[in-house]
Amino acid sequence: MDAPRQRHWARGWVPALLAVCGLTAGCETPGPQGGPPLTGSRDEEVWAIRCITLHTPDRFKQAEAYAAALRKVPGLRADLVQVLSDEDGTAVYYGRYRREYGPSGPLDTFKPDARGDLETVRGLRFQGADVWPFILATMDVLPTYRPAHPEWNLAEVDGTWALHVAVFYNTNEFRARRSAAEEYCALLRARGESAYYHHGAVNSSVYLGPFPREAVTEMRQEDPLTGRVTATYRIVDPAMTEAQRRFPVSLHNGHTLYEVRRDASGAVRSRLPAPSFPVLVPKAQRQLEQLGGP
Repeated sequence: MDAPRQRHWARGWVPALLAVCGLTAGCETPGPQGGPPLTGSRDEEVWAIRCITLHTPDRFKQAEAYAAALRKVPGLRADLVQVLSDEDGTAVYYGRYRREYGPSGPLDTFKPDARGDLETVRGLRFQGADVWPFILATMDVLPTYRPAHPEWNLAEVDGTWALHVAVFYNTNEFRARRSAAEEYCALLRARGESAYYHHGAVNSSVYLGPFPREAVTEMRQEDPLTGRVTATYRIVDPAMTEAQRRFPVSLHNGHTLYEVRRDASGAVRSRLPAPSFPVLVPKAQRQLEQLGGP
């Protein structure tokens, strides 16, 4: 039976990521050394109450009408109401909040406390009618962030595979995971690497690539007792193999995350860094899903 496993942070983690050397040299990770300081110190994720999202042809006019009504509600601040558009539609937002984080990630709490405002917004209804236009209001990040290099977005890249080499996420002390990922991408590109970033709902990752479909082979193994099939992916492309040789570790906020295996007595048996690994690029993943793949 496998010994118990425990994940922990390497000592010397620098939450603010003030310099690129904090991304590489200080965490036992091979790769480019030195470089310009990171500037990702601003708080990118300003949260607000997404009151309603509209998709109709007259959505801008409707949104402005809803916003005007919200500005007149007692207990709400008129200057905290705004209308913004993104890929999901045109939305009316209220408030400005800062999300709190715990040791294991983001919490469902905000400063200032958003619960009272959220309850007020959800409880608003049209006068003389049982219609609550904002009953589905929820907390969301304001869609105000704009990448410095949209052409480096992995979501727009053709190809099949990419090599995951770093991930960034916000903490109480660090709120610039997107710009940090983009700056690390810029550092790698300055050193001749074909680097891309991808911003998810919580994490921002950095990749090398893209690589062709034949770069990775899938290996399936069936458990003879349970019949359960597990799949692993092995890099076979020389260029991708060489990229993984240069970047064997996936950095976490600039430092190495170790997997520690212990025996029954608690003694450390092994201490392995989180490796870099292949992933399908978003376009290839969507095509696979359309074909009914996993």
